[in-house]
Amino acid sequence: MRLKLKTQGFTLVELLVAMAIFSLMTAVAYAGLAAVMQNDQSSLAHETALKKVQRAMVFIEKDLRQLSTRTRNDGYSDLQPGLKSDGGGSVLLEFSRSGNSNPTDLNRSSLQRIQYLIDEEKLQRLSWNLVDHSDAEPVKMTLMDGVTSAGVSFFSKEGETSESWAKPELPIGVEVKLTTERWGEIRRVLPIYY
Repeated sequence: MRLKLKTQGFTLVELLVAMAIFSLMTAVAYAGLAAVMQNDQSSLAHETALKKVQRAMVFIEKDLRQLSTRTRNDGYSDLQPGLKSDGGGSVLLEFSRSGNSNPTDLNRSSLQRIQYLIDEEKLQRLSWNLVDHSDAEPVKMTLMDGVTSAGVSFFSKEGETSESWAKPELPIGVEVKLTTERWGEIRRVLPIYY
């Protein structure tokens, strides 16, 4: 007696159904992966912008912690105060600061002149290794983009608040206000240590 072996396999319809299911699962998985990658890029852009805000505030705070009353000779026999702000121009703050490190033992002062300004919607920090500079080129650093407006307020020992400062003494605090396209208004109150 002969046994007939039956060969079993997939029919063409079964193969087509399996391929359709696999294709559908692949499309769903790809859409999910694309959404995760897009969210990751968005999160990275958000994180980078937040780090720029934090970095800018750290620079301002560190500079103001080293604030000095050292006046500046502008080269025309006029003395500029250690800290000044006109309250409405593009120059946000200009001041002298100490603590400029000198690791290579150059023959120079530990004082710097610092200026924060808004130029083409960018918050920039300019620094000079000479306080009494008249034509020296500053070191420029862009801290933030997209700054639409900025302002400062000064708190005096008498309890008064002013948007400009040109006094020989230092205030007890400074409020920095930045308005940005992404974050809206950012306010930071910084105490002055001396």
